[in-house]
Amino acid sequence: MTGAGAVTALVLLEWTVGWIGGAAWSQSWDTIKRGHFRITAWGTLLLGVLAGAAFFAALQSVAGATSTEALVVAGGALLIVYVAVQYSNTDRPGVVVGSFIGLFGLYVMFEVATHIEGWVGLLAWLHLLVGAVLLGGVTNGMMLGHWYLNQPGLKPWALARLTTLSLGACLVSLLLGLLTAGRLASASTEGAVLGIPGFGQDFGMFFYGIWVALVAFTGGVVWMARRCVRIKSLQSATGLYYVAILTAGVAEFLLRYLMVNAA
Repeated sequence: MTGAGAVTALVLLEWTVGWIGGAAWSQSWDTIKRGHFRITAWGTLLLGVLAGAAFFAALQSVAGATSTEALVVAGGALLIVYVAVQYSNTDRPGVVVGSFIGLFGLYVMFEVATHIEGWVGLLAWLHLLVGAVLLGGVTNGMMLGHWYLNQPGLKPWALARLTTLSLGACLVSLLLGLLTAGRLASASTEGAVLGIPGFGQDFGMFFYGIWVALVAFTGGVVWMARRCVRIKSLQSATGLYYVAILTAGVAEFLLRYLMVNAA
């Protein structure tokens, strides 16, 4: 898998898996009303469709990717089931199906990781896994922050758990990025600056530094959101989550770009 299409497909996949995995975890607390998860289910379905389309385009040039394409189709079908079970009488079907999709998504990410040239499959999968947790944490945090307006009396600890998850993901992402700094910083970036062929091929270190700054900044924003949750300023925390989604998303696109070009 190479090119911008591969980068987009990887980020959309990990975002979908992380979002639905975090939603299944929070639904298991049996404290958030199901309307929140119905919205989440439709959101993950839309994101999953975009991820599937991106993967079919990215895998066109990859030999022996038929099984991966089949997994992507199966994942799409499971997302439809996830939407359906959110209209059942209890939360249990949503928790079970959401958890299964999360685990299935981890397997799909491992399968996909083997198609990233120049990387050991397990190491590439760990990068995708941490990215999924980070994107899932901040996305679920932002969604839940809004839901407090619809469910008066919902305790702040629910948002606090997602904040802790997001903070941990930022830390692990930085540690894993530091362990693979040599490969990431040496990625070929030809044409990445101003789109001029032959110019900017040695900007890997510069882009890597930007990625480190973005993840660290995301961690700082989430930490501020955590402080807001502690003083029960939940709407302030929600606003900070908007910033966290933006910076985390850009960081993941940049990291996947470096990974794909580090072969």
